[in-house]
Amino acid sequence: MKKLRLLSVSFDSHLQPWDLPKFRGAVARKVGLEHEWFHNHDNSEASPDPSKGGEMGDGENTPFGAGAGKPRYHHRYPLIQYKIDTHGRQMRPMLLCLDDCIEEAHHFFSQADWSLRIGDQVHDMRIARLHVDQINLNVWEQPFTYRLHKWRALNSENFKEWQQMDGLAEKYAFLENILAANILSFARGVGWTLDKRFEVKITRLQKEEWVSFKRIKVLAFTVEFKVNISLPEYIGLGQGAGEGFGVVRRQSIPNKNQRPE
Repeated sequence: MKKLRLLSVSFDSHLQPWDLPKFRGAVARKVGLEHEWFHNHDNSEASPDPSKGGEMGDGENTPFGAGAGKPRYHHRYPLIQYKIDTHGRQMRPMLLCLDDCIEEAHHFFSQADWSLRIGDQVHDMRIARLHVDQINLNVWEQPFTYRLHKWRALNSENFKEWQQMDGLAEKYAFLENILAANILSFARGVGWTLDKRFEVKITRLQKEEWVSFKRIKVLAFTVEFKVNISLPEYIGLGQGAGEGFGVVRRQSIPNKNQRPE
């Protein structure tokens, strides 16, 4: 078991989901690019020079802007994530910080001015909703039911495998293996070692759609699944987990009296 701390902050502004990379870029510029958890790019000497113009999260969607060359990424689970809070009718930008990166949030909130330029608009980032939580990550006897929204499960290699599959059962099994790997990636990222087996079962493939990401079209799935692991609300799984893809929402909770395995 691991106790995981979470901080979610929703801002009193309106943002479309496709502007999340720009939101991420604006926050990273505000706190300073030396704080790598906010953008997950590698600032080592081999990385691009951030002084070469352009804006992080602009049309190029890089932290160092147009003309800065190809960025290098940290291959790690993002502990600072950018979301859309859909509570109520308005779509609000939301910052989600996990565990040790809760302390990183002060780099933004200690600023005298919280306003952000997102695209061609300046947003006054007043706090609409702030929630601090701690959950117990554990493997349980009975499964929880979750909905996974716009999950980018496939890379260029396994997309080719997916295209060659005909049967629905084969596709479900294929996606279940990928989802299990994504959950393990999350666990490693937050420092949780799973010493027990868990089982993932996709119960419904609700939607399959092409979405835009960094000016290219990628395939995303919205699925319902069951797993005997307690996962936090709003965390991301899969590719683009830090920028609003693969958002986890809990649909049902098993018997509260059940015991961990």
